[in-house]
Amino acid sequence: MLYQGDGRVAFKAANGRYVSNQGDGSQPLIPNRDQIGPSETFEVTTLGGDRLALIASSGGYVSAGDDGGQPLQANRQTAGAGETFQVAPLDAQSKPLAEPAGAAVEVKRTAVVAPASAVVAPASAPAVFTVCFSGTGCTRDEGEVSRPESNKDIYCDRTGYIPVRIHKEISGDLRATHPSVTVRGVGENDWSVPRHDSEPLVFSGPLTADKTLLSYVKSYSGGDQLSKVTQLDGWSAPALALHGANLAAASGARQLNFIGHSRGAVEAIMAAWFLYAYGSDQIRQLPVNIFAIDPVPGTGDWYSILTQLPPNVIHYVGVYSWDQCVQPADQPFSALVPRPNGLMMGKDNHIQLTNYRWYPWDRWKYLADDSQKQDPLKPAGDPQPTGYELFACRGRHGTVAGNATSNGAYDPKDVSDEVKPVPELVYRIARAYLTQWGVSFPALSAVSDGAMTLRRDININHRVFDAMGGGATRTSALPDRPYVRRVSSIYGRNPFNTYFMDDVVGDPPYTMAYPVTKDRTDAGWVKWKFL
Repeated sequence: MLYQGDGRVAFKAANGRYVSNQGDGSQPLIPNRDQIGPSETFEVTTLGGDRLALIASSGGYVSAGDDGGQPLQANRQTAGAGETFQVAPLDAQSKPLAEPAGAAVEVKRTAVVAPASAVVAPASAPAVFTVCFSGTGCTRDEGEVSRPESNKDIYCDRTGYIPVRIHKEISGDLRATHPSVTVRGVGENDWSVPRHDSEPLVFSGPLTADKTLLSYVKSYSGGDQLSKVTQLDGWSAPALALHGANLAAASGARQLNFIGHSRGAVEAIMAAWFLYAYGSDQIRQLPVNIFAIDPVPGTGDWYSILTQLPPNVIHYVGVYSWDQCVQPADQPFSALVPRPNGLMMGKDNHIQLTNYRWYPWDRWKYLADDSQKQDPLKPAGDPQPTGYELFACRGRHGTVAGNATSNGAYDPKDVSDEVKPVPELVYRIARAYLTQWGVSFPALSAVSDGAMTLRRDININHRVFDAMGGGATRTSALPDRPYVRRVSSIYGRNPFNTYFMDDVVGDPPYTMAYPVTKDRTDAGWVKWKFL
């Protein structure tokens, strides 16, 4: 059973082909198709507990006949005994569902995000707790210690790898877990030494996670997690997100701040969803702020809890690199732009939290199926959201997180002083927002230059950034604009459902050096800021 979104599924038979509704229900179902189309898609309607009925695209219910002795055929107008099926998972990691009869398919929750002062916490608890999520292949001491896969000297000396450096500056120690903590990256172990081990992740509480999520994440906890395959597929990201969410919930803080880079930034969004969906009433009301540095899900699914911010997020700041665009190698680096929640749009912040109880695998991915709000990348005349800011910045995916090489690669011989203003500016912005969100930094900023000076330097020395992204002139005779980055706010299994970045951000100010194409179209609803 393959979930297709919007409560619809397809079935692959033992012969490797998809089950098809022949003749719009006039013939029996048969597994004879190599691709999934409308005739191979069925809508699920629940009948209580783990029992369900299937409606074909022709509108007929799938029936096994009155006694179950007939071939399956989508030829009934109502669901009776012959049209009732029970989900029986054969996956070794799944167990038959045991929901009580008549259990609701969807749970409606009202989001009441309380101010920090209104949430009761233990006297010893911090007012604010910060979780710093590392990107793919990054250790919890990334940028501070050299290791075989990454030389710390590729990073700007004043910023290091920004999520890790921020944690170190808040807490004073890389291994500290209070008042901030780091989370390792996808496909990596915790520390540069040892290289073959990681600590067990926290899955058991305070959050009461869905059993399909707990089943999914358990193999990514502890032991040797260094895996190039996992770095490519990104499947361990939900495990790290649940771990970070549990650490945040256990802190007792009255406000939570998440900062992350790459898949770590995506995990920050997932962690906010896990707090809201699986937390107690008190945890669900904790306000969450997110500082996302170039969030990239990679080649995996763009499921609904990525493309929509949950109601408990009160601030979202996203910084997106402009020059991560040389195709086809950069295609997996399409960036995620989540949709603002109702609070940010000045509208109803209630959501319908979706729980497909009948679906026995990974149903946690689809919690936000019924709560996708306005797309920030499509044109609209609505007022601008509050607490929601999108920044475009020169440089590549690693540049905006601290990498100071002239090509965004990993050879310290390529470090360039002309590149450093980008990570220095992002670092300053991150500290500024975190300070605004209640974080106390014991030490002054390591970057003394002001934001305006750094922005000037970036645009004066744009030659190096132009080269990163394929040249100063991005207009090309090649089809499909290969030198324009892609971004997405679209829920779906297809990661290629994207927009061209220069179609949605609008025209950069003429005083700034942002290469764009002559093919660009109208800007999206949310106005971007250019650094």
